[in-house]
Amino acid sequence: MIKPKIVDIPEKMEKFFGGKGKMLHPEISMIEALMRIIPLGRIATIDTLAKKMAKDFGVDVTCPMRTANGIKKITEMLSEEKSNNKIPYWRVVKKNREIINSKYVEVCASKLEDEGFKLSYPKSSGNIKVNFSTEELFTF
Repeated sequence: MIKPKIVDIPEKMEKFFGGKGKMLHPEISMIEALMRIIPLGRIATIDTLAKKMAKDFGVDVTCPMRTANGIKKITEMLSEEKSNNKIPYWRVVKKNREIINSKYVEVCASKLEDEGFKLSYPKSSGNIKVNFSTEELFTF
């Protein structure tokens, strides 16, 4: 059984999260386990993964920065491998639909296009966005 670190929500983050409570610092293996379940044709957000982990561990929130950094590490590690891994890391995006920024953002974009998702390239942000319907949003 994974025993991740659980801490009090830092005082400087209480306003953002709406008060005091407990925060989960997820392990990469926890993030990987959730990413494995995202089926073909569906997209998950960092937020949905974080909420699922918070619920599973009985805490108020999951640290969004540690979750996003974990996803980025997984993306970079698996993009550098030439193996046929079973973790669809490219199917996790930010809440605003942007592909998670890493040096492999183009790899993720290509994989999403191969799966039939349409992408947009807003000039204002310079970040690639995935266009998907609410039916294509995966929730746990």
